[in-house]
Amino acid sequence: MKKILSIQSSVTAGFVGNAVAGPVLLALGHHPMLVNTISLAAHPGYGDRAGGPPDDLLFSGHLQGLLKLHGVDDIASVMSGYLGSSGQIAPIAELVTAWRGGMSGRGHYILDPVMGDLGRLYITPELAEGMRERLLPLADIVTPNQFELGHLTATDVRTREDAVAAAETLLAQHALTAVIATGISDDNHSIVGDLLVCRDGTQDWHQASDRTQNVAGGGDLLTALFSGMLATGCSLVESFRHASTAVKAILGASASPRDLALLENMEMLRPVGMEA
Repeated sequence: MKKILSIQSSVTAGFVGNAVAGPVLLALGHHPMLVNTISLAAHPGYGDRAGGPPDDLLFSGHLQGLLKLHGVDDIASVMSGYLGSSGQIAPIAELVTAWRGGMSGRGHYILDPVMGDLGRLYITPELAEGMRERLLPLADIVTPNQFELGHLTATDVRTREDAVAAAETLLAQHALTAVIATGISDDNHSIVGDLLVCRDGTQDWHQASDRTQNVAGGGDLLTALFSGMLATGCSLVESFRHASTAVKAILGASASPRDLALLENMEMLRPVGMEA
């Protein structure tokens, strides 16, 4: 069992952010340590937004308290996703830096740069800039969707070849181990899949089936499952392949694009042979 710190959104209804990370990491036998960047009644796909982020001082105090009261040396990996305000970036950067200085700093910081989709940002430009300037340089692995990959590299990502080139740009600019680009499609969206590009030159592509659909929280699910598999000792490629395969199966089993069919398909999260 490994402790994994997950810093992202929380919803009461539905499955996005920490509402996904918690069950997924538990299913893989890990200890999820959850810090919420925003608390909502449900994700925006439900309609009106109800709830909001914590005060920046409260959020900063939460992370500082974690450092002081618990420490971070026994945390195996850290992942961050949707942020509620630009004021959360500096405390996250400080925590990751402190964690890197401890014994557990040999683990991975996985950044899911949740900032937009379908051609538009759904966070403020200031927050997107903060992720790019402060958190991306600290990350070991980054998991953007097609739009986010283009935004991070200031390129137009339309095809798998574009995505490979953009991922290689990120690897050249930062000390990343790997880039996982999700929901990569060609110009007419007839082929969609997930792409892994590693610093050592390894590339892997996993194409979606005809049953796969875009469901809210799908990217959060892939990042959480990939993080959990890495923490069990699986390789980058093994973790990616299992995460992409399981996520696409759950997306295909989901009755609506609004909600992941997560809890009723927990057995899909564990590879064959892994104890429940």
